[in-house]
Amino acid sequence: MRTLVRQILALCGLALVPALGAMAIHPRHPGWDPNRLAEGEILLSKAEGLGRSVLWVDARSEKEHQAEHIPGAVALNEDRWDSLLGPFLEQWIPGQTVVVYCDSRLCNAGRSVAKRLQESGVAPVYVLKGGWEAWRQAHEKKRG
Repeated sequence: MRTLVRQILALCGLALVPALGAMAIHPRHPGWDPNRLAEGEILLSKAEGLGRSVLWVDARSEKEHQAEHIPGAVALNEDRWDSLLGPFLEQWIPGQTVVVYCDSRLCNAGRSVAKRLQESGVAPVYVLKGGWEAWRQAHEKKRG
């Protein structure tokens, strides 16, 4: 039995060497940096650094938006796209930076809304990394 365990450990050790080498030199190495951005994402600190020039878009449900949202955020979601696009366009100024958010980093609603806005000619459009949860947590820390 000990021989079998040693052989398994030796094989795992041998397999680990090329795996680590490939990980280190792979051109699309994903990394583990929590601040690493996917395409089209923006960090909260950078979005807030843009000040009042940002138009926040809440891609969550109408119920969630009414309960709480980023101050000044416009509701625009997939479910009510046709009825909510008009109010968005009334507030948007061409060339204005738009930051879309949904619940968290796992939420795809923000990406869907951002894509539809881009297809409609709105630019630049970003998705907030971490979504509503990132904003809420950051502002709870500021309050104390």
